[in-house]
Amino acid sequence: MIDMFNGLVQHNKKISSLVVLCAMFLVANLLAQPAYAQTKILDTQITYPASGAQVAIALSAKTQYSYFTLQKPDRLVIDLQSTQGKVNITERNATKLIHKVRESTAKKAGDKRIVVDLRKDVDASLSFINRGGKPTLLVAFDDPQPAAPKITMRDQPERDTDIIIALDAGHGGRDPGSVGPAGTYEKRITLAIAKNLQQKINAVNGMRAILTREGDYYISPSARPEIAREKGADLLISIHADAFHTPQPRGGSVWVLNTRRGNSELGKWMERTERHSELLGGAGDALESSEEDKWLVRTLIDMTLNETISDSFTLSQKVIKEMKKVTRMHKKEPQHASLAVLTAPDIPSILVEVGFISNPTEEKNLNWAQHRSKLADSILRALKIYFRANPPDGSLWAMQKNSELLDYKVKSGDSLIRIARRYDVSLESLKKTNNLSSNTIRIGQSLKIPIGN
Repeated sequence: MIDMFNGLVQHNKKISSLVVLCAMFLVANLLAQPAYAQTKILDTQITYPASGAQVAIALSAKTQYSYFTLQKPDRLVIDLQSTQGKVNITERNATKLIHKVRESTAKKAGDKRIVVDLRKDVDASLSFINRGGKPTLLVAFDDPQPAAPKITMRDQPERDTDIIIALDAGHGGRDPGSVGPAGTYEKRITLAIAKNLQQKINAVNGMRAILTREGDYYISPSARPEIAREKGADLLISIHADAFHTPQPRGGSVWVLNTRRGNSELGKWMERTERHSELLGGAGDALESSEEDKWLVRTLIDMTLNETISDSFTLSQKVIKEMKKVTRMHKKEPQHASLAVLTAPDIPSILVEVGFISNPTEEKNLNWAQHRSKLADSILRALKIYFRANPPDGSLWAMQKNSELLDYKVKSGDSLIRIARRYDVSLESLKKTNNLSSNTIRIGQSLKIPIGN
């Protein structure tokens, strides 16, 4: 009897152990599983039917949802239960009903909150449909008075009256550029010339220079035209020093973008439709909304690019003419190359090689501040000649060109010579225009500035 009792006890202990092990296995398995099943966002699209707009959110499976509206600004907020995935669409056209479809923070972990930013308050309806075999949440907005698409040129923002020159000192930071026989870094020479030229340009009334880099740091070549555009530049000049594997070559040269690279860059810009408005002064916003107008967009941008390359070539000829007065020129005509820094389709751009840093004599000259100043003076002369003949619309020089005489009131600190230099006119013509027998002027005196004399 005792043996039987002991056997039962041992048997029960085995059963208890088995139950505990099973329970532990079940708990571990539950912990390994997510607390909720996840529905995935597969795709999000915006379409515009005859009246209103639709947002279609394709999902991997149906899920529960709720929504509400907010105002100031107008928007629809949708909460999808147990859903994951990315949503972020921005409409570039200001006439479209939907401005943006974006994500926001959901109240419950694991849910997805989607916000549809609207340009005005309209009614919305939500429902699941089957599209391409996938459950799709269709968000329909009813707009009884949609804006009629039309191609218009919106008013341009008022431009700076100064002609803005972007000066790009080549290389920088981890990229020293070429190194001369005596150890001179190209990046230091180019920055020194750029800063010297900046001071000279800023001393000319109606002109202003900005630098793409102001210190010893690296900027990718393709990013430099973007900096120029952000600053509203009318021209980009990239400054470099040439080099060769032998010390004999010497002299400066000026480079412009070749046509093949220009066409390649045009294609890239066509793919980046959000940039159309930057080139077309706002017309791109209207044009890009219509697939039928894509060739019109390309034609307009193509015209811009051709004009830009032509302007670059004209300026490069003038720079060569002035540079050869102060230094030897390695190339007496503008050269063409596929250089990333010259690829802005809407900004005339040239690359100036100020000499061969690999040539011992020119390396020594480039380390001489007086020689660098002469190079800067020659470039400035070319700029003044070019922009006097081709001033950008809206600039002070354009206004001066369109007027025979410019009114000016003498201020404290002015002198007749300073005024003549400021407006790039001769002292003799300034005195003759104002019937002055001497150089004496007084504060508050009105003068007539003879433009172009």
